[in-house]
Amino acid sequence: KSYGSGETKIVALRGIDLDVMHGELLMIAGPSGCGKTTLISVITTILSHDAGQCHVLGRDLQRMDERARAYFRRKSIGFVFQLFNLLPALTAAENVAVPLLIEGVPWESAKTRANELLRTIGLGARAASLPASLSGGQQQRVAIARAVVHDPALLICDEPTSNLDHQTGHAVMEMLRGLTIKSDRTVIVVTHDPRIFEFADRIARMDDGRITEVVEGKDRERLE
Repeated sequence: KSYGSGETKIVALRGIDLDVMHGELLMIAGPSGCGKTTLISVITTILSHDAGQCHVLGRDLQRMDERARAYFRRKSIGFVFQLFNLLPALTAAENVAVPLLIEGVPWESAKTRANELLRTIGLGARAASLPASLSGGQQQRVAIARAVVHDPALLICDEPTSNLDHQTGHAVMEMLRGLTIKSDRTVIVVTHDPRIFEFADRIARMDDGRITEVVEGKDRERLE
């Protein structure tokens, strides 16, 4: 994947060779500017790759038009962002319900499902709270609930712990780990934080647009 042309051309991905296993929690680590965000943008169909093949959940992304890509993202992928991206005028439950409303689920059913999910993650008492009244860790847990409320097969997390302290970050990763194991969902986490490597099944190291090494989570000391 490249941006621009001629003398201003920037090669973001230089030939990625990576298999992500069904039901695993894979972390992608590496320095800023190495291509991590571009890689997950291709995987989630937000960006088109220039060459090569990318198959996600059995679909060849190159064979999908823009409408099919949007539908695929909506149905099959959940996103967790570094800055939470909660809608400030909506309560926690309303934020979680948004993906269901987009799918046409009636409001009462969407609200019931959102409240159930918030209770499951220990935030039932804060369902009616606005994001501004929640801690960073609580906001991230709401954001994760929003990302999985429609039961996506693939969950993508972009630096989910970078704005959290160590203890809160571990609590968030424990939640993500539980969501992977209980639902057989595939989770990809982009991170700079070696303190959360212990939660990974495997860790892929990126540098200069390439995957340079993939190690088992138990061998994480090699990357720390």
